[in-house]
Amino acid sequence: MKEMLSSRSKRQLELMEILADNEWVTFITASESLNVPVKTLKSDIVELEALLAPATIESSKKYGIRLATNFGFCKTSIYQKFLKNSVEFQLIEKIFLHNFSTIIDLADDLYTSVSTIKRIVQRVNQHLQIEGFTINLKKMQLVGDPHSICNFMQHYFYEKYGVAESLLTNAQLPILDKVGLQIINQATPNVKSHSIDFSLLNRLRFYTYTVIHLLKYNSENQLYDIPEKTFPIIDDTYACDEFYSQFHLPLSPDNLNTMYFLFFSDQYVDSLDTAHKMIEVDRQAYLKYEKIKTLLQELEKKMDCTCKDFDDIFMRLYNLDCQINGRTYILHDKNKEFLAGIKNLYGHFPMELIHSLQAIFYSSPYKDYMVYEAISILFTHWPNLLDHLEYSIPTMKACLLFNSGMDYMNVLSERITYYSRGRFSCTPLYVTSLEELEKEASEYDCIITNIPEIYINNIPIIVIPLIPDAKSFNKLMLVYEDHFDKN
Repeated sequence: MKEMLSSRSKRQLELMEILADNEWVTFITASESLNVPVKTLKSDIVELEALLAPATIESSKKYGIRLATNFGFCKTSIYQKFLKNSVEFQLIEKIFLHNFSTIIDLADDLYTSVSTIKRIVQRVNQHLQIEGFTINLKKMQLVGDPHSICNFMQHYFYEKYGVAESLLTNAQLPILDKVGLQIINQATPNVKSHSIDFSLLNRLRFYTYTVIHLLKYNSENQLYDIPEKTFPIIDDTYACDEFYSQFHLPLSPDNLNTMYFLFFSDQYVDSLDTAHKMIEVDRQAYLKYEKIKTLLQELEKKMDCTCKDFDDIFMRLYNLDCQINGRTYILHDKNKEFLAGIKNLYGHFPMELIHSLQAIFYSSPYKDYMVYEAISILFTHWPNLLDHLEYSIPTMKACLLFNSGMDYMNVLSERITYYSRGRFSCTPLYVTSLEELEKEASEYDCIITNIPEIYINNIPIIVIPLIPDAKSFNKLMLVYEDHFDKN
């Protein structure tokens, strides 16, 4: 959704993405990548430093520019700051939360004019309509598919605020958790309480908060096809009174059915036993069941790695298509970033996984989002998979020649092998001349040395100090990735 930002904000965000992914970037490289003059970039940097404080953008005549941050700053921080600073996203949030009933009040709050608000809405609606809804300034509401509105807003709140404590008050959190956890226990009685971790609870809070505000202010966009269930918490007078006190919404059966419709959807499968019953009468359910089961079994076989939480992972994958109703991010695609990290570390294996998952979710209009979500589920809920990927990574044969004795080279070879996690198999060479080195080196993929004068055609030479530092291992990994990309 970067397209919703103003052209300046979009360019500045793209500049920050470049800086976040690189140590140093020359002005020329950044200028060509963003297709703007260097003078414009320098002006952007001044504005970005004000936005991103305490992070700064350092500049060097020799190296260019780089992002200088403290230990508490990361890519997520960048996207949060852009969301908080964006007039476009502020406008969407204020209209959804019904903070203002007239466009004049909204314009005053955003320190802009009514005509500017109208122009922004006209531009933003071109992108929002693809998501299934638009901004209606006459009604001061988001109008369209309620599922799409809920999906968009819950991911927006999650991405902007990070933790629900930043959005809800200290008084709202306990009652929201009390209701939410009781609903989860009712919907999935076989799930152990310890499986309800911080991540699940945090997302549940954002999700429920979003539906509450849809019920309060978007009366024309109520969710449809809601299953009817009874809820024991209705009999808890204190819970009902406290919920109304905090959210000004009755804790009625209708509202509860709407707030937690995902947990009681006809498509949601609460256990493998339920799935077994479904596949006996539903051909599509059977095909999906078999594809997911085959995928997990093939992964176990390929990686020689037993899936201890087979049932849990299976159910998470099986229920994805009834839980994802649109995009899974606003500006920061963490699932795609997670996949990129896996690919950088473990080569092309994830691409095989993507093809298998695409075959499972091929009929969903949101299959791209679901594939990335599924990969995140697999690796985060099957941690042994990462361990076995470590064992299966290809090895690059390296020979070592340093201005030191053989004993030190033996120690160094073990150190490089250990810290590169087995990506380099290092052999110290005992040679007496560069001519002899050239003959010996033909059996290896690269040469690691501290002698800059060494040069041999067609064999990468990696020059590092006698005591390798972080930059040394960055060099090694660049050569490693380049080697296997070519092959």
